Amino acid sequence: MGGRALKTAFTRRYSKQEFDTVSKELIDIIEKTYTKACTPLFYNKKETFGDIDIIVSVITTDMGAIRHFVENTFKPTEIFSNGNAISFDYKEVQVDLICVPEKDFGSNYHYLAFNDLGNFIGRLAQSMGLKYGQEGLWYNHFSDANTKDKIIVSKNYRDIFNFLDLDYDKWTEGFDTLEDIFEYIMTSHLFNPKMFQLKELNKINRERNLKRASYMSFLEYIGDKGANPEYDGEVIYALKKDVINVIREAFPEANIDLRLAEIDFNAAKKKLVNIKFNGKFIMDEYGLNGKELGDAITKFKTHVNDNFPEKTFEDFIIKHRQEAIFNLFKGINNIK
Repeated sequence: MGGRALKTAFTRRYSKQEFDTVSKELIDIIEKTYTKACTPLFYNKKETFGDIDIIVSVITTDMGAIRHFVENTFKPTEIFSNGNAISFDYKEVQVDLICVPEKDFGSNYHYLAFNDLGNFIGRLAQSMGLKYGQEGLWYNHFSDANTKDKIIVSKNYRDIFNFLDLDYDKWTEGFDTLEDIFEYIMTSHLFNPKMFQLKELNKINRERNLKRASYMSFLEYIGDKGANPEYDGEVIYALKKDVINVIREAFPEANIDLRLAEIDFNAAKKKLVNIKFNGKFIMDEYGLNGKELGDAITKFKTHVNDNFPEKTFEDFIIKHRQEAIFNLFKGINNIK
């Protein structure tokens, strides 16, 4: 995963021959338990490897169970968990298992390929108001200041690359050197140097990329090419403002209008429920506070769920008049 997660176990860099041999050995062992595993693609002339990344398709991301599998199967000296990844030592190399559901196996295979290329492609997508990562291409829709909904736009990589003005056939063919990867991302008309500068990134991405040698090498490379780090693409940012229309035209299969309507409908339902039935009203009207308030609400919700045919408590609140709701609330909690 581009970092050194293990602190006490002895590990070293592998030659390409060692990498090929041991990664195949690991995958053969893993696929006796899990249905699918593979290493991300890397450029052809890469000579040494600091770790072995393996994408693993899992039915459940119960990391406790996966950790138990690693401990019993590989008997590592050290093991480290971080989100959906587990790092451990095996034959003097760090192994990183990236555990993903089947639906995201292909998107992880694409995103993690060729060092930081997926990261670079993500910057192109962001310039259009979209996100590109380990779940494909998506759009973050904010229905209000606090609620973010992820809308998957596409997992068809030929379509995604075409949209971002990248040659997918070249991607499948592969790259010989790190510099070839740099040149590839620069072929897109969406590319501009400014979007990659550290000062343009948020704090998390800035700190992460500072530690990534290939990302810093890319900044040096585009600087050596004489690219203006302050250039900003006006056309690109104009399109970013119209991202919904862009999705509608480029990815009709995403059904963006349907997804937005569903999100807005659910947000409106939530708002209506919170207005009709909320703790502040109960505190002001009946003088309940703290545990007494919590217990009364819980008792009411349990009664509704057990005795009314509506699918959910929220459906009950939406269907009934506020006066009827609170008459029932008072009766269940013996409030005069």
